Amino acid sequence: MILTEQALLDLLEEQHIDYTVRKHEPIYTVAEGEALGLPNAEAAVKSLLLTDDKHASFYLVVLPLDKQLDLKQLRVKIGSRRLTMATPAELAQLLGLTPGAVTPFGLLQDDQHRVQTFFASTLKENTIAVPLASNTATVWLRCQELVQLLEAQGHSINYILL
Repeated sequence: MILTEQALLDLLEEQHIDYTVRKHEPIYTVAEGEALGLPNAEAAVKSLLLTDDKHASFYLVVLPLDKQLDLKQLRVKIGSRRLTMATPAELAQLLGLTPGAVTPFGLLQDDQHRVQTFFASTLKENTIAVPLASNTATVWLRCQELVQLLEAQGHSINYILL
């Protein structure tokens, strides 16, 4: 099932989660996002869907936009094989997403809970900005409320020092 932007906004309302959403031109890169001049840009995060070298295990990693991810260091911390970016086909199959629109909300489409999820521990107390359901809308909300929403849907979320 592919969740629409309206379905996600309805879910946020049902869960009494405060949020702000902005529609905008499609964003494919960090530079394009910065060029739009969206408010509270410092809250923006990046979400990476990674896989091991056998494409058997999948990991969603959410971290501050300005943070570089050391895949070797992450592999050791989470006990994984060598990590690489997931393919566009894996993004679509697992989370119903396209490149440039990777968002933690995609986990709501992972009904088999195949994706292990890690949020940078520095985000825990912050408001974050993530794509809603595509790369044409961004939503700002408290990280802890997003994590609670995902956990309520059966997803195990871990905070990790990155």
